[in-house]
Amino acid sequence: MTDDRYRLIDFGDGRKLESVCGYVIDRPCPAAAWSKPNNKTQWASASAHYDADRKKWTYQSPWPDQSNVQCAGFQMPTAPTPFGHIGIFPEQAENWRWLAGTKSSLSPSDQSDQLPSALNLFGYTGASTMALVNAGYQVAHVDAAKPNVAAAGVAATVNGWDKPPIRYLIDDAAKFVTREIKRQRQYHTIVMDPPAYGHGPSGRAWRLSRDLWPLIDDCLKLIEPSDFRFLISGHSAEVDESDVLAFFEQSHRIDTSGLQITSGRSNLLDASDRSLDTGFFVRIETFDS
Repeated sequence: MTDDRYRLIDFGDGRKLESVCGYVIDRPCPAAAWSKPNNKTQWASASAHYDADRKKWTYQSPWPDQSNVQCAGFQMPTAPTPFGHIGIFPEQAENWRWLAGTKSSLSPSDQSDQLPSALNLFGYTGASTMALVNAGYQVAHVDAAKPNVAAAGVAATVNGWDKPPIRYLIDDAAKFVTREIKRQRQYHTIVMDPPAYGHGPSGRAWRLSRDLWPLIDDCLKLIEPSDFRFLISGHSAEVDESDVLAFFEQSHRIDTSGLQITSGRSNLLDASDRSLDTGFFVRIETFDS
């Protein structure tokens, strides 16, 4: 029997055991390196196993054709990737709900020039983009990897949006933002979930601890300080929510005293209600957002 949910079943020894629509997956999880599995006997039921050293999946049974996970008012298709991902980051669920919290009265079928604008940097397969579209925004979806951008288009189709208000952009996030500043574009909502390490389309190395700060500063040039939302999340041992908050507090571009700021750690609960830390988040918004 299957359902349409994601579930964390167990974690430990650097791995996690998950269920996607009833299909059980065993894959690496660095955050679980210092934990022990709660019930190791459950792991034998895994239908898919990812080996990070060989960068290879092995299957006891095929990945199901219909494995769309219901999210915060939208659904996301799942599929195994060569890097051990499954097409969604379930720990972002609270952030998706926050993005949907300021819902436009307009719908995705309205003319895009009537919709408030949002920018999703490092957009991956587009879950945050889908949350924003569902809430009535037009979205610039930016990711350096062509397969990720293509997957976002598939996600829009799965949600029944044949012509969604989405600009699909295969681009380096920092370079795209620089060009948007020159174009004098403005966005009501900016979202970013950057990796700790990575490479842009041109091969330039990305390092979160070095490159996040100028990118945030440039993004602040794209918002109207009196009416905006900003979501930053990440998964790095070098940068956490306190670093991001300190950067905003010393920024000369905005006055944080007049903003609503929420920050903390994202987590997933397994079947035994154990908490798996999955990174930091910082949500910033004006009171009128």
